[in-house]
Amino acid sequence: MFKLYTVLLLVTIANADLLLQGRRKGATLKPLSACCDIPELGDPQPLTECSNPKLPGPCNDVQCVFEKSGFLTNKNTLNKEAYRAHLKKWSENHSGWREAVDKAIADCVDKELRQYLDYPCKAYDVFTCTGIAMLKKCPKEAWMC
Repeated sequence: MFKLYTVLLLVTIANADLLLQGRRKGATLKPLSACCDIPELGDPQPLTECSNPKLPGPCNDVQCVFEKSGFLTNKNTLNKEAYRAHLKKWSENHSGWREAVDKAIADCVDKELRQYLDYPCKAYDVFTCTGIAMLKKCPKEAWMC
């Protein structure tokens, strides 16, 4: 009888472990950006205007959205006041993101930066920096990995 209970116990433990493994998130080599669910940063109208058709290349669609949103004073100059105001307003509408927005402003608006694409693109530089800064301060509620 003792052997029967021992076997049943071992089978139960093995099955429980297999069930738990299916529920746990495993290791991943996804880019960290896939782990933080950052809400859409752009306003709907510029996003729509720059999506039909979607512009090719790594910069053109972001450049279009930045231009239509008033975030650039010219093709290569960030309108710091407009972008800063947009990020602050965005954080007021997205609870828990204030610290991430503060980091994005400090790292990406208050400093001159370059992300080093094959060709210069101020909108891409600022947007990429913003995403990285916000990822670094991603709220626990938005973390998916």
